[in-house]
Amino acid sequence: MDYPKSEPGVALLNGKFTDGNPLLGVSASRDPAKWANDVTDEILGVIEEGGLLPDEANPAQMRQAVVAIINKVAPVATQAEAEAGTENTKRMTPLRVFQAIAKKVVQASETVLGIAKVATQAQTEAGTDDATIVTPKKLQMGFSVSLAQNGYIVFPRWLFGLIIQWGSVVVSGAGTAATATYPIAFPTQCFQAFLTASGWPLSDQRAVTTSEPLGSASIPVTYFGSATSSRVRFWVVGN
Repeated sequence: MDYPKSEPGVALLNGKFTDGNPLLGVSASRDPAKWANDVTDEILGVIEEGGLLPDEANPAQMRQAVVAIINKVAPVATQAEAEAGTENTKRMTPLRVFQAIAKKVVQASETVLGIAKVATQAQTEAGTDDATIVTPKKLQMGFSVSLAQNGYIVFPRWLFGLIIQWGSVVVSGAGTAATATYPIAFPTQCFQAFLTASGWPLSDQRAVTTSEPLGSASIPVTYFGSATSSRVRFWVVGN
């Protein structure tokens, strides 16, 4: 459809209708009957294609018809079609897109691919939640280690912060006491201490502690043996 440019006597101005201007000698355009009928028929064709009955008093029919034709040519997918993801000829509204994504985004498990929330530190340490994911940082929280002659291993908080320490102290002479200081102090308590004494003969070497309860930062050790001095080695466990 176009302006009636080929119709004689229409008096278009710059290719469009004009009301004219007598002062400037510009004639007003006229609507040829054929052109007006063609325009009306084209509009009616759209309205009827949209499944509507032409109504002279309804100026919104053209828009309603265009919407109806769009829905007929490219209808909106149903929720089931959107979630299935196999229909390739229908439109997706924002709601249908959301529903399709929501259908696929499910809780992950050992057998189901999906999403899962990152566990909090409290959940990691409790060890009872089976629907969240533990990060390396959460696993390592609280862990530290010193691999030296006098050293320790502090297990992560989810392993109850167990601490194993080792070291040695030199004690001079039988019946002599010395203080074995741990590499780090136990934040809570020392559970057990294991002592060994070096010297010759081996059967004559022993060391004991008289501390009860065991100290959280050190323990007194006493050497019993025939050597003039002995290195007493200790292992202590606590938290």
